[in-house]
Amino acid sequence: MCKYLFTLLLSCCFLTSGCASIDESVLNPNEQTIKIGVVGHPPMVNEKNIEFIELELGAVSSTSDAEFHALFIMPESLEEASSARFAGLYKNLKYPVFFIGSTKSYYPFIEETLTYSKAPSTNSGMYATGFINENGQYKIIEYGFKNDEQTEENLKELYSSIFNTILTEVAQRKTK
Repeated sequence: MCKYLFTLLLSCCFLTSGCASIDESVLNPNEQTIKIGVVGHPPMVNEKNIEFIELELGAVSSTSDAEFHALFIMPESLEEASSARFAGLYKNLKYPVFFIGSTKSYYPFIEETLTYSKAPSTNSGMYATGFINENGQYKIIEYGFKNDEQTEENLKELYSSIFNTILTEVAQRKTK
């Protein structure tokens, strides 16, 4: 009887092992070009497979969801990005939006009555905030510097973490 249960259990494990997995090849940053729309100046990064596409904030609404894997709003564009007319845009995009250099998290960008300059700082020590709409549920991911030190190396590591998040999101969308 024990032998029968063990065989049944082992069979079940083999049958279900691949059902909910993420395609690991999608997570290899060297195998896929990541296309990122950038409002502001594109950052300097270590990765060679990142394609930054500069655009004006007003043009984001006319791009298709398949055009980018993510959107970066750079520090020099945060105030404009917090305009009430863009709040609905971020909530409806099918790809992640990253507010780079924001000391005020994501709230001034999705709340129509608040602007970046009027929002309180969070004092969280985070440098970037990712905002992801997952079927009407919002996922927020914040990124800070290693040892709370803003160096060029730490900034590039922070971007690498963001790219890993983007690849994970791409992989999850492909499995749905």
